Amino acid sequence: MFVVSCGTDLYGRKQNVKLEFASCPTMTQLINAVESEFDVNGRSTRPAGYPDVPFKVQTFQVYDDVLLRWVDLYSSSQLTNGSQIFCFQPESIWHSDSQGIIPEAKDTVTWTTPVGSPRRARIATDAGVAPALSEKLRSVFYDIDVGNKGYILYSDLRSAFAKAEIEFTYATAGEMFTLADSNRSGHVTYDEWVRFAIKYPSIVDALFFRSRDVGGQGGQGYGGYQVATAPTSVQRARESELRGYYTDTWQGAGQKDRLMSDYETARHAADSARMQKESAESRERQAWDKLYYNPSSPGHY
Repeated sequence: MFVVSCGTDLYGRKQNVKLEFASCPTMTQLINAVESEFDVNGRSTRPAGYPDVPFKVQTFQVYDDVLLRWVDLYSSSQLTNGSQIFCFQPESIWHSDSQGIIPEAKDTVTWTTPVGSPRRARIATDAGVAPALSEKLRSVFYDIDVGNKGYILYSDLRSAFAKAEIEFTYATAGEMFTLADSNRSGHVTYDEWVRFAIKYPSIVDALFFRSRDVGGQGGQGYGGYQVATAPTSVQRARESELRGYYTDTWQGAGQKDRLMSDYETARHAADSARMQKESAESRERQAWDKLYYNPSSPGHY
């Protein structure tokens, strides 16, 4: 498992979550996971009167443990397991990043919705105060409960994730069902669903909002809304924009190569200093052992 902690500003408050991947993510995978996580997070905590604007990554910075400062993140090769990054959104009258203390990263279940999916859209009536947790709990439970059985089966939950286009980066639908089915009865009651939602609110938020993020586009879909095939032009445009942020803007005048060279030089120097320190400490321990634990040394009994 590869973990990246990601912080950001949401409505003037610092957020920080742990994102889990099977291996080191590409920049596209990282951006997709960050946008998916904070988009539903922002919608569930949106203050009254604020417009429902999709969360969008503009740039990243990563804290470099060698240089001991924040640096621009433009390549996944800069990431290590446990890296702390910070995501900046485009500036607007509704959002402005400010300096502040980043809180300790919270555990979460990492998932994504594909770029260009109609599930990332907004319906025109989605405005005003964010829905209460009780509303989301009931709405999602009864939508997932196929046939109004009064409980959720694994097939129900798996189908709901598929229809909402929720793809997990590390966990599986089966693991989510096992977490929800606390008494291992093979089905999830409403009480178990409530306990699961309290512990993993982002999953319930994702199911709730993704089930209504399609508006009046063709084809019947989950939650009574319409589903359309993701327009490839939207996906291509977004990927091109991301490449502009993290590739094209660094190629001018060899800037990327120079910065990478400076970074590697600093890293090698730090690694060499650490090795010299460890070698010196080892020699010190050996000399200490010879002085105090050798039978012929002074003070040995």
